[in-house]
Amino acid sequence: MDTTTVLEIIKMIDTQKALLVNAYEDEESHGRPTDEEHYGAMHALNELQDHLQSFIENEVNKAEQ
Repeated sequence: MDTTTVLEIIKMIDTQKALLVNAYEDEESHGRPTDEEHYGAMHALNELQDHLQSFIENEVNKAEQ
């Protein structure tokens, strides 16, 4: 996978995290996630984002050497 694709995926994850926060904070929404669902989803998205970010950092390190 190239770095441009990975960066686009990271942006999509940021968007999903923002949507999740908005849904969680919308107390009138019938589709509002529970605390457990919210924290679980955020944790999974953060882990995936961190993994992809480490790929980018490794690619940068390779390019610098």
